[in-house]
Amino acid sequence: MKEKDSGKEKSNEVLQKMKDWNTSHPDATFLEIEEKARELVSTLEVHLIQESALEREREDWSEQGKEEQPQCPTCHVPLLSRGKRVRRLQGTAGREIQLKRTYGTCPNCGLGFFPPG
Repeated sequence: MKEKDSGKEKSNEVLQKMKDWNTSHPDATFLEIEEKARELVSTLEVHLIQESALEREREDWSEQGKEEQPQCPTCHVPLLSRGKRVRRLQGTAGREIQLKRTYGTCPNCGLGFFPPG
């Protein structure tokens, strides 16, 4: 329920910011309104992408059995968890998306990455 509340809060925040902007820009053109709306909606988009991506990561995969843990694509051995780290990506609209994901390294070759999931 918390994630849904978070999305609703973000939606309400975007709506309020647009309302405030409209009040402070009474002579805005249609193009200016459209640009501001797109800017604000893109912040909601980032929030939705972050929340959706984070839901898909398995909780603390280091606690799982070795056969269920992500594996090194080269050595095919279970990764060692190095804890949660922030991964920064760029969305299609150019906004930064931050994901706090579990980072792992291979005990054999040392390859480090954020496994999918």
